[in-house]
Amino acid sequence: MRKYERALVTGASAGIGEAFAEQLARGGTHLILVARRADLLEGLASRLRDECGVEVEVLQADLADREQLARVEQRLADPDSPVDLLVNNAGVGETQPFVNCPIDSEERTVLVNALAPARLSHVALASMNKRNFGGIINISSMAGQLPAFRNSATYGATKAFLCSLSESLRLEAKEQKSKVTVSVVCPGYVKTPMTANITLPSIAWVKREKVVRDALRGVARNKPLVIPGVLYKAAAAGARLMPRGLVRLFSSDAPADQPA
Repeated sequence: MRKYERALVTGASAGIGEAFAEQLARGGTHLILVARRADLLEGLASRLRDECGVEVEVLQADLADREQLARVEQRLADPDSPVDLLVNNAGVGETQPFVNCPIDSEERTVLVNALAPARLSHVALASMNKRNFGGIINISSMAGQLPAFRNSATYGATKAFLCSLSESLRLEAKEQKSKVTVSVVCPGYVKTPMTANITLPSIAWVKREKVVRDALRGVARNKPLVIPGVLYKAAAAGARLMPRGLVRLFSSDAPADQPA
């Protein structure tokens, strides 16, 4: 698997982001952990320093706040301590009809799920391209593979944006003969704090550790799209092959809590 000297992970305080931090640290990668909860970040950072002997920086930031996002961008741009792997994992979203959601909340979903990854990828690519080395993992969702995601419209739209953005960045890298790799990851349901209240059959769940393993393997192999789990691979293939109108019939309500 490709070795990265230093990685920046957003949404690192819990769930998939925490699993990324753990697996990368065990592989000897130094970390920059970004999230809103400084206490959780500090606890994770201390544990990983002790267990894995890696350097771990903590960067508290709310990615919906432009000033705080700018601090993360500045860290990514630091030429004296470059980042080889960017994991855009942070995400938020509402689970109710669009018209019932406060528009400020919907705007926050766009800022965190779409604008922040775009800005961070822009900064990271500028640095990585100069060194002709690096990787970007964008954590999208199966919602991004569907034509519609009712009762979570903005969430689904932002995840589709991540899929499209990642594909476009890959095309640009290929044209420039760059060795920088970009992969988008579309998990289904993953056991995280965001999905704690959802009841589904066991077959519907994918372990967060598998999501991370597949994602790291995918970006190392320059795979454009990573879909963890046989069930979700089949669902994504079906969504691509079936007529769009038919797929809409299966794009039913989002559950009470968001999928990853």
